[in-house]
Amino acid sequence: MTCVQLTDAEWEFVEPYLPIGEYGPYPERLRQQFEGVIWRFKTGGQWREMPTEFGAWSTVHNRFRQWRDAGVFEALMEGLIAEAAKRGEVDLSLVSIDSTTARAHHDAAGMHLDEEVLTALEKAALLGRSRGGQTSKIHVASDRKCRPMAFILTAGQAADSSQFIPVLKKIRVRGVVGRPRARPDAVAGDKAYSSRGNRAHLRERRIKAVIPEKKDQAANRKKKGSRGGRPVSHDAGLYKERNTVERLINKLKAWRGITTRYDKTPDSYLADLHLRASMIWLRYLTRTT
Repeated sequence: MTCVQLTDAEWEFVEPYLPIGEYGPYPERLRQQFEGVIWRFKTGGQWREMPTEFGAWSTVHNRFRQWRDAGVFEALMEGLIAEAAKRGEVDLSLVSIDSTTARAHHDAAGMHLDEEVLTALEKAALLGRSRGGQTSKIHVASDRKCRPMAFILTAGQAADSSQFIPVLKKIRVRGVVGRPRARPDAVAGDKAYSSRGNRAHLRERRIKAVIPEKKDQAANRKKKGSRGGRPVSHDAGLYKERNTVERLINKLKAWRGITTRYDKTPDSYLADLHLRASMIWLRYLTRTT
């Protein structure tokens, strides 16, 4: 079984984003170590179980932490999106937003501590409690071609609607000149995102809302008569394309390290998400090339 994670064409995109310090990594081992990081999150295996083809597991783990703290994975994702935008391949005519829950493995959440200390740690680690155990929630925005544009990570019990605007604000598509584009033409979401605040935000930014109205909201509006405002409508044809974000979530969770959260810190788990998103963009760019 081969341990190669990247093709030569894909590595050409990645290499410029990996810094080389005064004391390493050695350039000839850079690709080897980066592929080791991919292996770890793709398989969900433990660092200690990493195949020797990638080098010493402790060295690869330390390299991952350095890259994470330097923001390498997020910069790589943004750089690949910018490259796609340069080619005219980023489609912001419709952005779809949704969320998914990832259960935390006991390695990430299995410490035995006092209740107050544990609650404080869970809050800092963005872990929520439910019947199924401790969870984190990934809020994701997808473009019209099923590629990731932005992520927000919260505790598992966080409401979807409250993260709608923060996710939108994280969309930044750098072009060749001028300021980054941050305003899609239309935004689609399910009924969980139906709120006056979200709709008002989209109106202020002149973005078309493709969000159906909840039944209780419609009933309350009708009760108020003329004071309840105009009926809420949405483009049913565009709403059918909201499946792009659901398909994207399936792609993200093809990596076991995302399906189950093994990382104690949210920074490491977010780095995993940005790395997975980068690989999705990378496959697309090399395929179109």
